[in-house]
Amino acid sequence: HSMVDFFLLLMLAGAGDQLQGIKRGIMELADAVVINKADGDNADHAHRAKHEYELALHLMKYPEPDWSPPVLTCSSLTRVGIDEVWKTVDDFSARMTDNGRLEQKRREQALAWMRESIAQSLEERFRAHAAVARVMEEMEGKVSAGEFPPLLAAQRLLEIFFDDQVSTL
Repeated sequence: HSMVDFFLLLMLAGAGDQLQGIKRGIMELADAVVINKADGDNADHAHRAKHEYELALHLMKYPEPDWSPPVLTCSSLTRVGIDEVWKTVDDFSARMTDNGRLEQKRREQALAWMRESIAQSLEERFRAHAAVARVMEEMEGKVSAGEFPPLLAAQRLLEIFFDDQVSTL
């Protein structure tokens, strides 16, 4: 997890990344979508993409009741639309600060980061455990071949790990 106040999804129109190529999950995280390179021959592509993304976002459930993710176009080359992008970030920040959601989001992210760090540390110790490592490959082979139930394999591996942890206390 990373600590972010604002998630800006930057897209390029006409670069083969239209809606069908976008994972829904990343769209659901976006606080705003910006289509860059909306200039020259690409301007029409960018404006069509803007409407497609607006429709897609309209169908998704955004978690903040006080904000609807906008879809903007800009050109870093001509600087057109850059001020509007920054104003959007500012507006979001002001609104989320005023309603207390920014502070709440930071607390939630800090807890998620802590929990993820614990899980990652435990998994690293688990995988580095000598007795677990000796049995892991065999268990993975049996589970993969359908010869052993996955939950039972996990339980056996965890027992090996935790039995050793208890004996070292």
